[in-house]
Amino acid sequence: MDATRLERWGAASGFGAILAGAAAMLFERGALSASDSASRIAAYYADNQDALRAQALLFVLGSGFFLWFAGSLRSFLARAEQGSGRLSMVAYGAGVASTVVTFVALAFQLGLAGAARDAGQPALVGTMDALFVIANLPLAVMLAAVAVVSFRTAALPAWLGWLSAVAALAQLVPVLGIALDGGPLAADGWLSAYLPYPLYALWLACTVILTVARLGSPRPLPDGRRC
Repeated sequence: MDATRLERWGAASGFGAILAGAAAMLFERGALSASDSASRIAAYYADNQDALRAQALLFVLGSGFFLWFAGSLRSFLARAEQGSGRLSMVAYGAGVASTVVTFVALAFQLGLAGAARDAGQPALVGTMDALFVIANLPLAVMLAAVAVVSFRTAALPAWLGWLSAVAALAQLVPVLGIALDGGPLAADGWLSAYLPYPLYALWLACTVILTVARLGSPRPLPDGRRC
């Protein structure tokens, strides 16, 4: 198997992240917040214990696939960026940071699900939710870095650069919502809950497809030529 084919298989690991994430969403059982009563929190985890464990497992597996894909994406963008590859490294490091924070949040989810009827402490739920929100910030940095590299080098098409930029802004919505007490823009509001992830999933699917397709092809230049 030649090097290009191996690289394509590495980039294709992003499909594993997409499929695992889609499967995990099937186990979604609604949301809780730190403002809910201890009894409601305990009942929620007791009633949905198995589903929450399965969801956490799928997200963990998906994150593993994503880390592998992030390494392939860094190599692909670094070749187009040339020089120090600073933005490619920023994108990779931010993706890793977001994944690590997500792992910690998922550990809280697993711990609360395992405790079942003893999992009624609002502070733990609030900490878990905060970690999921914080993970959006490095993810926004990664998407922004991919957007800049796309615009500068044409390694990925301009439309994907714009999608990356829009998805990055969407990730900032729940982060900025930390300062709000309520409403759709708050960290637990409906806009923060339903806007960032679909845009990220769309970005990931498009980026995986394009990276796999362009690996081994002549590198496009910003003016449309190839080298």
